[in-house]
Order: sequence, then structure tokens, then C-alpha cells
Amino acid sequence: MAPKPDFREDVPDGAIMCYSEAAASSDDGGGDGGGKKFEEDLASNLLLRQRSRGETSVSSASAKELGCASELAPKKEGRAPAAKSASVSTPSKHNEASEGNHHPSNVLYSAPFFALLAYGQKEFALVFPFFLAPYAATETYVHAGYEYNDDETHFDNSAWTWATDYALAVLMTILAVRCLTARARNSSGLAVGRAASRPLRIKSAVLLFAYAISVLAGGYAHQTYHTPEAMNAPSFRLLWTLCVGSVCAAGGIMGSIGTEVCRSFHRRSSSDDGRAGRKPGEVMFDIPVVPDALWLGWAIYITAICVRGDISYHRPACDIFIAGTTQFVPTAYCVMLLWVRTWKKDGEDDGDRNASSRGLSSHVKQPYRIAYYLGFIDNSILLPSYPLLVQYTNLSLGTVNALLHAWLTLSWSMQAIGLRHLCLAVDRAAAEEEEAEG
Repeated sequence: MAPKPDFREDVPDGAIMCYSEAAASSDDGGGDGGGKKFEEDLASNLLLRQRSRGETSVSSASAKELGCASELAPKKEGRAPAAKSASVSTPSKHNEASEGNHHPSNVLYSAPFFALLAYGQKEFALVFPFFLAPYAATETYVHAGYEYNDDETHFDNSAWTWATDYALAVLMTILAVRCLTARARNSSGLAVGRAASRPLRIKSAVLLFAYAISVLAGGYAHQTYHTPEAMNAPSFRLLWTLCVGSVCAAGGIMGSIGTEVCRSFHRRSSSDDGRAGRKPGEVMFDIPVVPDALWLGWAIYITAICVRGDISYHRPACDIFIAGTTQFVPTAYCVMLLWVRTWKKDGEDDGDRNASSRGLSSHVKQPYRIAYYLGFIDNSILLPSYPLLVQYTNLSLGTVNALLHAWLTLSWSMQAIGLRHLCLAVDRAAAEEEEAEG
């Protein structure tokens, strides 16, 4: 009986294309089953090699170039070789999960649940202020439906409000452009390609532009409309709908950003199984990739509520806080995507020198993760603050608005910093993968 070959080092990668031929030529249905053992060992060997390099398939042409031959297995005379397999594919589990979440049938099945979730989010936003501070909320959140009167309407026209609105609009525009034009550099200081981060850069910039549009429209309204009679004009309703509607739509944009972050980690995970406790950057539990179509529907539905006047109050600033509360679900989605991962400390060496296996997580640094978390979570502090400041302090509306705008500046800026860093990390991880494969 011929000795069995060693498959650990000497088998060419392309041999998987013809292992069935070699196995057939060495197994005639009897004996020691060496052909079957050859098939199993060879397939296992190449599968491990492919996974270590992040490959998912081997073409027939590649197998020929690598010199695949039936002599790799012990043969017995008189047996005709079996037909060669066309190809063998071993798709990554993360890629399968990512692609599966985008299938039209998944969107169809998820749509009813997502519609129910959006409706529940809207109802929650309408009652949440009354749980936090019942008396203050009752006195502050008086529904108007875009019909304002002299007795109940309060709308500040001081520079403390509209000037800080304009300043915030300028800052958000600058940060949006910085996200859109972000370009990473490798360890040698050379610029790397930006194709990998393009979807995330665009979505991040759109979110920041939505913030800019909101405060720009709000600032102009505060500066221009001084009486309830003027506020009852169609032009004010259009302008204020643009201001509040941008915040409503921002929730859907946030969710879509979370989807892109989730996709990026799936594509560049440090392992195939995605289980916790193995390597830094793996997940404690899986979070699904929510299709973009569902977040688009979310944005349309919440914005339609604003257009109808369901969240219009005699203190128009209240509209913004209700709109902000509708961002709870997409905010939680964005935060959880990073929070569920296990991270090594910055500068810690996990002993893995293979750049292609380190994954995206090795490029996301702790200070930027903290900025990302705080940027999305900090806005929640504003929700109970407004009615409490209005009802229990002697501060003018202009002062209250200026204080809240200062907090928004901090929160939105941290969002921008965290998102831009994620864009750069995606490009650096992609560049390392290309370098390792090349």
C-alpha cells in the first residue's frame, strides 16, 4: 500500500479543484478508504488556508495555474479518472449573514414588525416627557397643531436663540464636509483609498447636514416671526416643518449609519465564528444588519407625523424635543453595535502579526469610541431639562435656548468625531487587507 502524502505543507492551494479526481483514482470501493481520507484531509487543509487569507472561492483557472494534478493521491491502475469539479466555494459566515439581511424577502418579513416598532416609538415620544416631570410637562407641552394664540404661545426672538442656531449650522456644515472628505493614511504616512468607507462617509455627512438644515431653518424662524399671528402663516409652518422634520428624518439616517457600521464589521471581522471571548473585536452577541429600506420607511413615517402637526406645540421648541425622542431606537442601534464588541486596550499586542486577520476592530481607538457613545447618548439629558428650566427657573427663553444649543454643540460634535474616525478605520482596515493579499 502506497504511503499517504503529507497535506499540511506540500499541497498547492489550487488542488481543491481536483481532489475528487484524485480521490476517485485511489478508491475503488474497497481497501482502506485512502481516497476518502485524502479527500477529507485535502479539503480541510485548503479550507483553513482560504480562511486565513479571507478568500471565499477558487476558480478553475487558478487550479490549473497552481499545477493541480491527479498524482497528488495514490492511484490504482485500471481506474478511469472522475470528472473534475468545476469549483468549490466556501463563503464566509459573516458575508452570508450580511448578504442575507439584504434579501428582499427579509425586508418583506421584517417590515410589519418595523412598522409596529416605529408606531410604538412615536407613542412613546408623546408620553415620555410626562413620566419624567408630570407637572412641568403638563404646563409646557400644550398641543397646538400649528395653530398658535396669544395666551399660550411662547417663541423667543432674541439673538441668544437665533445667533447660536446660525453658529451651530456653520459648525455642522464644516464637520459634515470633514466627514465626507476624510482620507486615512497608513503607518508610512501615505494616503490610502477611500472606496471602502464611501457609504459610511456619505451617510455620516447627510446626518450632519440634516442637523445644519434644522438649526438654520430654526434660527431664521426665531429671527423673523415675532407674533402668533405671523406664526399662523403657511410660510412659518413650512419653515418650522423643515426645522423639526430634519430632526425626525435624522433618526432614519442614524439607523442607516448603524447598518453600514454593522456591515463594515461583518466584512472585516477578526474571526469567522463571531463568538465572544476569542479575540479582541469579536461580539458578545450578534446584532442584525437592518436593511436600509426599513430605515427609509422609518424616516418617512416619523417625518409625516411632523408634517401633519401631531407633534406641534404652543412652545415650538417642544416639537424638537419630541422629534429627538423618536431617535431612541436608532440611537440604541448605533451604540449597541460598538458596545457589544470586546476591545483590547490601545497599544496592546494580541500576538497576531497577520494584518489581514486583525480586522476593523484594531483600528477603532478607545477615545473615539467614547466620543461616539457620548455623542449619541448625551442628547437624552436635554429631554427633561427643557420643561424643568422653563417652569422652575427664572431664566429667559433665550438663555435656556442658548444653554441647550451649547449642549447640542458638544453632543453633535462628538458624533461627528466618532463617525469620522470610523470612516478612517474602515479605509485603513481595507488597505491592510489589500496589502496582505498583494
